[in-house]
Order: sequence, then structure tokens, then C-alpha cells
Amino acid sequence: MASFIPCGPCGHDGNTRNAEKWCTDCNEGFCNVCEKAHKSLRITRDHNLILIEDYRKIENVNVSIKCEEHGLKLEMYCKAHETAICIACLPTRHKVCSDSIIPLAEAAKNAKRSTALADLDHTINETLVNIQTCRNDREAATEIIEKQEKIIKKRIFDTRETINKHLDDLERKLLNELTTVYTSCKSKHVKMQKQLNEMEKEIKRLQEQISQLKRFAPDIHVFLSTKHMNKEIHDEVKSITNALLSVRDYNIEIEIHQGITSLLKDVDYFARVKVAESTIKCLFKDIKIDQAQIQVQTRRSVHNTELLLRKQFIIVQKGKTMNILGCAILANGNSLFAVKNLLMEYNKDGIFVRDIPVSEEPWDLTVIDTDQIAVSYKYLNYIEVIDLKKMAVLNTMTLKNNCRGISYSDGKIYVVVDGSGIEVLDMEGTILNTIKCDKNAFHIATIDDIIYYTAPMSNTVHCCNTAGNRIWNFKDRSLSTPGGIASDSFKNVFVVGIHSNNLMILQKDGTVSKTLLTEADGLDRPVRLYYNKETNILLLCNQTNGFAFLYSVKFD
Repeated sequence: MASFIPCGPCGHDGNTRNAEKWCTDCNEGFCNVCEKAHKSLRITRDHNLILIEDYRKIENVNVSIKCEEHGLKLEMYCKAHETAICIACLPTRHKVCSDSIIPLAEAAKNAKRSTALADLDHTINETLVNIQTCRNDREAATEIIEKQEKIIKKRIFDTRETINKHLDDLERKLLNELTTVYTSCKSKHVKMQKQLNEMEKEIKRLQEQISQLKRFAPDIHVFLSTKHMNKEIHDEVKSITNALLSVRDYNIEIEIHQGITSLLKDVDYFARVKVAESTIKCLFKDIKIDQAQIQVQTRRSVHNTELLLRKQFIIVQKGKTMNILGCAILANGNSLFAVKNLLMEYNKDGIFVRDIPVSEEPWDLTVIDTDQIAVSYKYLNYIEVIDLKKMAVLNTMTLKNNCRGISYSDGKIYVVVDGSGIEVLDMEGTILNTIKCDKNAFHIATIDDIIYYTAPMSNTVHCCNTAGNRIWNFKDRSLSTPGGIASDSFKNVFVVGIHSNNLMILQKDGTVSKTLLTEADGLDRPVRLYYNKETNILLLCNQTNGFAFLYSVKFD
């Protein structure tokens, strides 16, 4: 059942009535009576009213008609910044945009027939096509691995059957061999037993004859028979002795084949199931690029990278040039600089906005989201997560030693801790991992599972993964004392040389480099930089003379 939408004016008077119309200007429902009154007023007679049934179809569309910062109705549009603004935004953020300010209604005129809406509609349709194409691709991939599973199962079964059959054959041969050996040995023992039995009978016959001679024969017969029988018994003993010389004892043993022994002892798996990964062929196409029939680039060459200076300004406080310790670009496009016991915010035009006090002298800072940053401190064993809107510390994360460079990526904070390595923390401050690195690591940048950091003492830029495994190192005479470091969306690396007074860009594999800025461009001990991946804006600052530079990064 559809939710009840009340009439706004009736509800204000304490009555409850169903709204029949919805005013998109007032963002409020009206019953039939109040609708007539609404139309009769000169100030509201031009408002757009639609049927409540039509409103229900769009009520879940996320549209904010109020300024998020000031809470006032959005009434104007700044063409220079391409954004809707309220009356309070004019003196704070758009005071130099007077020539670009027009009524919001004028900017929205013919919006339904605009190219932007048509492009959006086309983008949605093309995105749905992309989703269907990729879904079909994944379904086909699923069918492939299902077939592979069946094939592998059959191969395992067939291999087992072959092994079983082979072992059965070997067992049968072995048992036949055992029977043959046993029969041969036994027959020899039986043959000897028969000979001994025959000899025993013959000896007992002679024994019986002697006994009879003693009882019944005369002495002459006994005398003559004794001599003859001595010869017989001697011959029998000699025959037995000779027969025994050829008799052997047999000990039947078995020697298991080494391969079988190894199978039982060393072979601890039947086979290995391996998964080979590869990049899918069904890439989700960029709509606008696809319309122009240009293939999406997955790698940007550093040779085609160019910088366009947008703004150059000096960071000062009370007329004094500040020593810059760190920098970042906020979500609103403003720049944030870390100086002694302070953060200073400047707008895109290089105009000072405000000071943000902090605990101590910062070492570095990184942006977490629209309103939050994380700051590491030079002489303190902790970092702070700060809410810029409330200007309040949300969380203090204690570490073992002094903190250096800091970076944020995918819900985790990465910070270089003196003597420990790179500590990985969640947003609650729990240490998830400690990554070993060069003991002289100073500045750090992260993207996905890749970590880049500089080691100024050894003039080296390091690249490793989040498991701590080295990917590449870069060292060149043209880069002396590498300092601030940042990565673009394609994992190419920007790095400044503090003593060589230059800015370089390194190809993602660390094999190719290009110098983008030098001392001739105003670099004087450039120590920090920050790259905004969404806007392709690079912020660079000198340490001692307070100069800051904003550049647009172009990849031709």
C-alpha cells in the first residue's frame, strides 16, 4: 500500500487531509482546496504542481533542493563552478563569480530536452547493455569452469582406476612369484626329508639284523656279518653326509619397490588443483569513449604527461612566509597545508580561508573523505583523525615511535613509524599489519595493494605490495633526496627531489621516468606534493619559501 502523503497547509493548521497534488517548487503536498489557494497567490501561481500519483513515481529520486553547507534553498547557479548555490554561498565562495551567476530556474530551463539529460539517458542504456554483456560473459565463464570440474573429476577417477588396475596386476604377479619361490624351496626340503626317511629305514633294518644275530647266530656268522654290516653302515653314513652337504636353508623375504615405499611415505597428495587467473575479455566500457569509438587506455605513458600551471601562491601568516611541512587537496578543491602547530586552508584561487589548530608540529597529512583527514606528528607517537567541519579530533591512534609519512586507501591508514616499518591501521586504530621497509623510509603513497615510499638517505624510490614483497626500486642521479610522493589512477608515480629541485614521474613498473618540473619552474627544496585522482590536479609546495603550485595534469 502506498504511503500516506498529507496536505502540508492542512497539517500546519492541525488538520489531516490527503494531498492530491504535489508542488515541486515548495516540495510539499496540497489537497484540492489548498491547491486553489496556492495557485491564487501571485508569488506561487507559477509553481509547478503535479498529480500525487506522478509524484510517487519520483519521490525516491535523491534530489536535494537545499544547500548542504547553509541549509538554505538553492536558488542560483554558478556557471563558472557548474554548481547550484544558495544566497549564503555568494559572499563566501562565489564573490568573484558575479558575471557567472544566473537564476537556477534559468539554468534548468529545457532540462528535459538538454544534451546532458540525453547523454545521461544514453549512458544508462549503454551501461545496462554493458552489464548484460558482462553478465553473459560471466555466465559463460561459469559454464566453462563447470565443464572443467567434470573433466577433472573424470580424470581423477580414471587415473585412480588405472592405478588400481596396475597395482592389481603387480599384486597378481608378485603372488605368482611368491608361490613359485615357495614351491621350489619346499620341494627341496621334502626331497631331503624323503632321503632321510629312506636312510632311517635302512639303518633300522641293520639294527634289527644285529639284534637277531646276537640271539640266534653262531659266533662265526656274527663275526662275518659284523664286518659286512660295518661296511654297509659306513656307506650309509657317507651317503647321508654327502647328501647333507648340498642341503640349503631358505629364508623367504620381500623387498617393496622404492616407488611404492615413496608413494606411501612421500606422496601426500593425489594431485594438485590449480587455478590460473587471467584478465577477462569483457571489459566494462567507458560510455563516452565508446561513443567516439576510441579504445580505453589501460596504461598511460609518462612521456605523454604534461603539466599546466593553474595557480601559484605563497603561504603566509601575519605577513610571515611559512615553512610548509605537508599538503593535500580537499574534496571541495581547496588546498590544505601543514605548518608549525597549524593547518592552513586556501581556496582554488590561492586565497586564505581559515586556520585549523592541531596538537603539535605535523609531519604529514592525508585526506580520508570529504570532512576527515589524518595527521602524523613529528615528535609524537600518535596520529590523529580530524573532522574539518567540526574542527575536532575524532580519534587518536597511538604507535610505538615517531610517525612520518601517512596515506589513506580503501578504509585503511598507512603510516611510516620510526624503527618499526609501515603500520597498517583500521579506522578504529587497530594495527592490522606491520610491513617491513627501508629503515630510512619517509614519505608514502598507496593505491589498491601497492605501496610507494621514498628513502631520501639512499636517494631511492621503493615499490612493494601490502605483503611487503619488493616490486621495484628506482634510483637515478637526476633525483637527489626524494621527498613527497603520489600516484595517479594508472599507478604512475610522481616524486619530488628535495635537493635536485625537480619533479619526476615514473612509469608504473619503475623502468621509465620523465622530469616534469625543475628549478627553472620555481622549485626550491620541494618537499611535499599531493595528487587528486578525480580532478587530475597536482599540488606541489616548496619547504622554505612558502610557494605552492597547482597544476593540471594532462595525458595526451
